[in-house]
Amino acid sequence: MKNKKKDNIINFPSAPTKLERQIEAILFAAAEPLDLETIEKRVQTTTNLKKILENLQVIYKTRGINLVCIKNKWSFRTAEDLSKLMA
Repeated sequence: MKNKKKDNIINFPSAPTKLERQIEAILFAAAEPLDLETIEKRVQTTTNLKKILENLQVIYKTRGINLVCIKNKWSFRTAEDLSKLMA
């Protein structure tokens, strides 16, 4: 996420919500990609989960790991441009 300057003021990203943190933790610890239904069961809510996942995808887009959705299953993966480091 880029910080934007306006009148010499830096806007820092807001702190993640409890639900965002829970979803991050579940996805990070998962042995395999998770579908939306599995994530819903673990966090015991359906409130905006798809929107939260898409927001997390944007946040992680420029990081060393990316949140990806492949065949309707979500997981963290090494950023594509860094994959050579894993070889």
